Amino acid sequence: MLRTPIPLLLAVGLAAATGCSDRAATAGARSADERVAELTQALTPLPGHLTSDILDAHFHRGNELVAELSRAEPEVGRASLRALAGQQHKVVAVERGLLTVAAHSAPADTVPLLENLVQNYGPSLDLRTEAALLLAEVAPERALPILEPLVLRQVRNQTTPPAEFLVVAWVTACDKTGRSPVPELCDVATNLFQEGSARVRAVKELGKRPDPRGERALRAILVESTGDGYLRRMAAQAIRDSLPTETACEIFRQVGDKEADLNMLRFLAEMVDRLCGS
Repeated sequence: MLRTPIPLLLAVGLAAATGCSDRAATAGARSADERVAELTQALTPLPGHLTSDILDAHFHRGNELVAELSRAEPEVGRASLRALAGQQHKVVAVERGLLTVAAHSAPADTVPLLENLVQNYGPSLDLRTEAALLLAEVAPERALPILEPLVLRQVRNQTTPPAEFLVVAWVTACDKTGRSPVPELCDVATNLFQEGSARVRAVKELGKRPDPRGERALRAILVESTGDGYLRRMAAQAIRDSLPTETACEIFRQVGDKEADLNMLRFLAEMVDRLCGS
Protein backbone atom coordinates (compact mmCIF):
# COMPACT_ATOMS: atom_id res chain seq x y z
CA MET A 1 0.00 0.00 0.00
CA LEU A 2 1.18 3.49 -0.81
CA ARG A 3 1.40 6.26 1.74
CA THR A 4 -0.76 9.06 0.37
CA PRO A 5 -1.23 12.41 2.13
CA ILE A 6 -4.85 12.98 3.07
CA PRO A 7 -5.10 16.36 1.26
CA LEU A 8 -4.28 14.57 -1.99
CA LEU A 9 -6.89 11.90 -1.28
CA LEU A 10 -9.48 14.50 -0.42
CA ALA A 11 -8.77 16.34 -3.65
CA VAL A 12 -10.33 13.41 -5.49
CA GLY A 13 -13.59 13.80 -3.63
CA LEU A 14 -13.56 17.57 -4.01
CA ALA A 15 -13.13 17.63 -7.75
CA ALA A 16 -16.83 17.87 -8.47
CA ALA A 17 -17.33 20.61 -5.90
CA THR A 18 -14.95 23.20 -7.35
CA GLY A 19 -16.74 24.07 -10.54
CA CYS A 20 -19.66 26.01 -9.05
CA SER A 21 -18.83 29.71 -9.27
CA ASP A 22 -22.06 31.51 -10.13
CA ARG A 23 -23.96 33.49 -7.49
CA ALA A 24 -26.74 30.97 -6.89
CA ALA A 25 -24.34 28.10 -6.43
CA THR A 26 -22.16 30.19 -4.13
CA ALA A 27 -25.13 31.14 -1.98
CA GLY A 28 -26.20 27.51 -1.76
CA ALA A 29 -22.67 26.46 -0.88
CA ARG A 30 -22.58 29.01 1.95
CA SER A 31 -25.80 27.59 3.34
CA ALA A 32 -24.40 24.07 3.16
CA ASP A 33 -21.12 25.24 4.67
CA GLU A 34 -22.98 26.79 7.58
CA ARG A 35 -24.83 23.55 8.27
CA VAL A 36 -21.58 21.60 8.14
CA ALA A 37 -19.91 24.14 10.44
CA GLU A 38 -22.68 23.49 12.95
CA LEU A 39 -22.03 19.78 12.60
CA THR A 40 -18.30 20.26 13.15
CA GLN A 41 -18.97 22.23 16.31
CA ALA A 42 -21.43 19.62 17.57
CA LEU A 43 -18.92 16.82 17.01
CA THR A 44 -15.99 18.61 18.64
CA PRO A 45 -15.56 17.19 22.15
CA LEU A 46 -16.30 19.53 25.05
CA PRO A 47 -13.99 19.90 28.04
CA GLY A 48 -14.27 16.86 30.26
CA HIS A 49 -14.90 18.86 33.44
CA LEU A 50 -18.42 19.83 32.32
CA THR A 51 -21.40 18.10 33.89
CA SER A 52 -22.68 14.85 32.43
CA ASP A 53 -25.99 16.34 31.27
CA ILE A 54 -24.17 18.91 29.14
CA LEU A 55 -21.78 16.29 27.74
CA ASP A 56 -24.63 13.89 26.99
CA ALA A 57 -26.70 16.57 25.25
CA HIS A 58 -23.70 17.57 23.16
CA PHE A 59 -23.04 13.95 22.20
CA HIS A 60 -26.64 13.30 21.19
CA ARG A 61 -26.82 16.54 19.23
CA GLY A 62 -23.80 15.49 17.21
CA ASN A 63 -25.36 12.13 16.38
CA GLU A 64 -28.64 13.78 15.42
CA LEU A 65 -26.91 16.17 13.04
CA VAL A 66 -24.93 13.36 11.40
CA ALA A 67 -28.19 11.49 10.77
CA GLU A 68 -29.96 14.61 9.55
CA LEU A 69 -27.25 15.82 7.18
CA SER A 70 -26.67 12.30 5.86
CA ARG A 71 -30.13 12.66 4.30
CA ALA A 72 -29.44 16.14 2.94
CA GLU A 73 -28.85 17.27 -0.62
CA PRO A 74 -25.51 16.53 -2.35
CA GLU A 75 -24.16 20.03 -1.77
CA VAL A 76 -24.07 19.32 1.95
CA GLY A 77 -21.94 16.27 1.23
CA ARG A 78 -19.59 18.36 -0.87
CA ALA A 79 -19.40 20.94 1.91
CA SER A 80 -18.49 18.09 4.28
CA LEU A 81 -15.68 17.09 1.96
CA ARG A 82 -14.39 20.65 1.93
CA ALA A 83 -14.55 20.81 5.72
CA LEU A 84 -12.73 17.49 5.99
CA ALA A 85 -9.98 18.72 3.70
CA GLY A 86 -9.63 21.92 5.72
CA GLN A 87 -9.29 20.30 9.15
CA GLN A 88 -6.31 21.87 10.92
CA HIS A 89 -6.56 19.79 14.09
CA LYS A 90 -7.47 16.19 13.45
CA VAL A 91 -10.37 15.20 15.71
CA VAL A 92 -11.52 11.62 15.18
CA ALA A 93 -15.21 12.26 15.90
CA VAL A 94 -15.28 15.24 13.54
CA GLU A 95 -13.50 13.45 10.71
CA ARG A 96 -15.72 10.40 10.96
CA GLY A 97 -18.88 12.50 11.08
CA LEU A 98 -17.91 14.59 8.08
CA LEU A 99 -16.97 11.52 6.09
CA THR A 100 -20.26 9.82 6.99
CA VAL A 101 -22.32 12.81 5.88
CA ALA A 102 -20.34 13.13 2.66
CA ALA A 103 -20.68 9.43 1.82
CA HIS A 104 -24.43 9.34 2.31
CA SER A 105 -25.46 12.72 0.91
CA ALA A 106 -22.97 12.92 -1.96
CA PRO A 107 -21.82 9.36 -2.69
CA ALA A 108 -20.76 10.06 -6.26
CA ASP A 109 -18.30 12.68 -5.02
CA THR A 110 -17.12 10.67 -2.02
CA VAL A 111 -16.67 7.10 -3.28
CA PRO A 112 -13.27 7.80 -4.94
CA LEU A 113 -12.06 9.19 -1.61
CA LEU A 114 -13.41 6.17 0.28
CA GLU A 115 -11.62 3.81 -2.09
CA ASN A 116 -8.33 5.65 -1.63
CA LEU A 117 -8.67 5.79 2.15
CA VAL A 118 -9.26 2.04 2.35
CA GLN A 119 -6.32 1.14 0.13
CA ASN A 120 -3.67 3.73 1.00
CA TYR A 121 -2.07 4.46 4.33
CA GLY A 122 -1.30 7.90 5.68
CA PRO A 123 -4.63 9.07 7.14
CA SER A 124 -5.59 7.77 10.58
CA LEU A 125 -6.75 4.18 10.93
CA ASP A 126 -9.96 5.47 12.53
CA LEU A 127 -10.81 7.37 9.36
CA ARG A 128 -9.75 4.50 7.11
CA THR A 129 -11.84 2.04 9.10
CA GLU A 130 -14.86 4.30 8.79
CA ALA A 131 -14.17 4.56 5.05
CA ALA A 132 -14.26 0.77 4.67
CA LEU A 133 -17.61 0.54 6.44
CA LEU A 134 -19.07 3.43 4.45
CA LEU A 135 -17.81 2.12 1.12
CA ALA A 136 -19.62 -1.16 1.77
CA GLU A 137 -22.82 0.75 2.56
CA VAL A 138 -22.95 3.26 -0.27
CA ALA A 139 -21.07 1.45 -3.06
CA PRO A 140 -21.15 -2.30 -2.30
CA GLU A 141 -20.39 -3.41 -5.85
CA ARG A 142 -17.21 -1.34 -5.89
CA ALA A 143 -16.37 -2.39 -2.35
CA LEU A 144 -16.25 -6.14 -3.04
CA PRO A 145 -13.05 -6.31 -5.15
CA ILE A 146 -11.33 -3.83 -2.83
CA LEU A 147 -12.27 -5.57 0.41
CA GLU A 148 -11.81 -9.20 -0.64
CA PRO A 149 -7.98 -9.28 -0.67
CA LEU A 150 -7.91 -7.33 2.60
CA VAL A 151 -10.33 -9.72 4.29
CA LEU A 152 -8.38 -12.78 3.16
CA ARG A 153 -4.97 -11.32 3.89
CA GLN A 154 -3.13 -13.60 6.32
CA VAL A 155 -0.27 -11.34 7.40
CA ARG A 156 -1.50 -8.27 9.23
CA ASN A 157 0.34 -5.02 9.81
CA GLN A 158 -0.33 -1.57 11.16
CA THR A 159 -1.20 -0.08 7.77
CA THR A 160 -4.57 -1.76 7.25
CA PRO A 161 -7.87 -1.17 9.04
CA PRO A 162 -8.57 -3.67 11.83
CA ALA A 163 -9.51 -7.07 10.40
CA GLU A 164 -12.71 -7.29 12.45
CA PHE A 165 -14.15 -4.21 10.76
CA LEU A 166 -13.03 -5.42 7.35
CA VAL A 167 -15.12 -8.54 8.00
CA VAL A 168 -18.09 -6.35 8.97
CA ALA A 169 -17.69 -4.30 5.80
CA TRP A 170 -17.36 -7.45 3.71
CA VAL A 171 -20.60 -8.88 5.09
CA THR A 172 -22.41 -5.58 4.49
CA ALA A 173 -21.25 -5.37 0.88
CA CYS A 174 -22.17 -9.01 0.23
CA ASP A 175 -25.62 -8.65 1.78
CA LYS A 176 -26.34 -5.53 -0.27
CA THR A 177 -25.32 -7.21 -3.53
CA GLY A 178 -26.91 -10.60 -2.87
CA ARG A 179 -23.57 -12.39 -2.74
CA SER A 180 -22.92 -14.99 -0.05
CA PRO A 181 -20.08 -13.99 2.31
CA VAL A 182 -19.81 -17.55 3.67
CA PRO A 183 -16.69 -18.75 1.77
CA GLU A 184 -14.63 -15.81 2.99
CA LEU A 185 -16.12 -16.02 6.49
CA CYS A 186 -15.08 -19.67 6.66
CA ASP A 187 -11.55 -18.74 5.60
CA VAL A 188 -11.28 -16.03 8.25
CA ALA A 189 -12.89 -18.13 10.97
CA THR A 190 -10.58 -21.13 10.51
CA ASN A 191 -7.40 -19.21 9.74
CA LEU A 192 -5.01 -19.36 12.71
CA PHE A 193 -3.09 -16.38 11.34
CA GLN A 194 -6.10 -14.09 11.42
CA GLU A 195 -6.66 -11.68 14.30
CA GLY A 196 -8.71 -13.20 17.10
CA SER A 197 -11.38 -10.51 16.95
CA ALA A 198 -11.82 -11.09 13.21
CA ARG A 199 -12.20 -14.83 13.73
CA VAL A 200 -14.82 -14.25 16.42
CA ARG A 201 -16.73 -11.86 14.17
CA ALA A 202 -16.64 -14.36 11.30
CA VAL A 203 -17.89 -17.14 13.57
CA LYS A 204 -20.78 -15.00 14.79
CA GLU A 205 -21.75 -14.17 11.21
CA LEU A 206 -21.64 -17.85 10.25
CA GLY A 207 -24.11 -18.49 13.04
CA LYS A 208 -26.61 -16.29 11.22
CA ARG A 209 -26.21 -18.10 7.89
CA PRO A 210 -27.07 -21.81 7.75
CA ASP A 211 -24.76 -23.28 5.14
CA PRO A 212 -22.94 -26.65 4.86
CA ARG A 213 -19.63 -24.83 4.39
CA GLY A 214 -20.21 -22.80 7.52
CA GLU A 215 -21.18 -25.94 9.46
CA ARG A 216 -17.90 -27.61 8.53
CA ALA A 217 -15.93 -24.54 9.58
CA LEU A 218 -17.75 -24.26 12.91
CA ARG A 219 -17.25 -27.96 13.64
CA ALA A 220 -13.52 -27.58 12.99
CA ILE A 221 -13.27 -24.59 15.33
CA LEU A 222 -15.24 -26.35 18.07
CA VAL A 223 -12.53 -29.01 18.32
CA GLU A 224 -9.62 -26.65 17.66
CA SER A 225 -6.68 -27.28 19.99
CA THR A 226 -5.31 -23.74 20.13
CA GLY A 227 -6.51 -23.07 23.66
CA ASP A 228 -8.81 -20.25 22.55
CA GLY A 229 -11.78 -21.18 24.70
CA TYR A 230 -13.71 -18.03 23.87
CA LEU A 231 -13.59 -18.70 20.14
CA ARG A 232 -14.69 -22.30 20.69
CA ARG A 233 -17.62 -21.12 22.80
CA MET A 234 -18.64 -18.71 20.07
CA ALA A 235 -18.48 -21.59 17.58
CA ALA A 236 -20.75 -23.67 19.83
CA GLN A 237 -23.27 -20.84 20.02
CA ALA A 238 -23.11 -20.38 16.25
CA ILE A 239 -23.79 -24.09 15.78
CA ARG A 240 -26.73 -23.81 18.14
CA ASP A 241 -28.12 -20.85 16.17
CA SER A 242 -27.57 -22.17 12.65
CA LEU A 243 -28.29 -25.90 12.84
CA PRO A 244 -31.37 -27.94 13.74
CA THR A 245 -31.55 -28.65 17.48
CA GLU A 246 -31.08 -32.39 17.04
CA THR A 247 -27.95 -31.90 14.94
CA ALA A 248 -26.45 -29.37 17.34
CA CYS A 249 -27.12 -31.61 20.34
CA GLU A 250 -25.44 -34.56 18.67
CA ILE A 251 -22.37 -32.44 17.86
CA PHE A 252 -22.10 -31.17 21.44
CA ARG A 253 -22.39 -34.70 22.84
CA GLN A 254 -19.75 -36.06 20.47
CA VAL A 255 -17.32 -33.25 21.27
CA GLY A 256 -18.04 -33.53 24.99
CA ASP A 257 -17.21 -37.25 24.99
CA LYS A 258 -13.65 -36.43 23.89
CA GLU A 259 -13.16 -33.02 25.55
CA ALA A 260 -10.08 -32.67 27.79
CA ASP A 261 -10.61 -29.05 28.90
CA LEU A 262 -12.78 -29.15 32.02
CA ASN A 263 -14.08 -25.61 31.54
CA MET A 264 -15.12 -26.37 27.98
CA LEU A 265 -16.63 -29.66 29.09
CA ARG A 266 -18.81 -27.84 31.63
CA PHE A 267 -19.83 -25.33 28.98
CA LEU A 268 -20.86 -28.08 26.56
CA ALA A 269 -22.75 -29.90 29.32
CA GLU A 270 -24.70 -26.73 30.07
CA MET A 271 -25.44 -26.26 26.37
CA VAL A 272 -26.79 -29.80 26.18
CA ASP A 273 -28.89 -29.34 29.31
CA ARG A 274 -30.45 -26.09 28.07
CA LEU A 275 -30.85 -27.01 24.44
CA CYS A 276 -31.48 -30.72 24.50
CA GLY A 277 -33.21 -31.24 27.80
CA SER A 278 -30.92 -33.97 29.01
